[in-house]
Amino acid sequence: MSKDCTIQDVFHRFYPSFESTHSISPAQRKAAYHIMNCKTGAFGVNVSVCEDCGCMSVHYNSCRDRCCPMCQEFPKEKWVDARR
Repeated sequence: MSKDCTIQDVFHRFYPSFESTHSISPAQRKAAYHIMNCKTGAFGVNVSVCEDCGCMSVHYNSCRDRCCPMCQEFPKEKWVDARR
């Protein structure tokens, strides 16, 4: 079974060729960089260690860009729930 395709996957696959054939503003380039690198370790990591067993868990930091669908999923859901 294959995993679902994400917006991040689409950017990784198609953005380099898109950028080479289109005029991209610095803000668009920055947003694309954030989307492609969100939660990959490019923005740092946090390590949690269980006090009981010592098991370590690595959590990748998000980009926190307002254009990033991974970063805006929770605020979007919160906004929708507030209007129900």
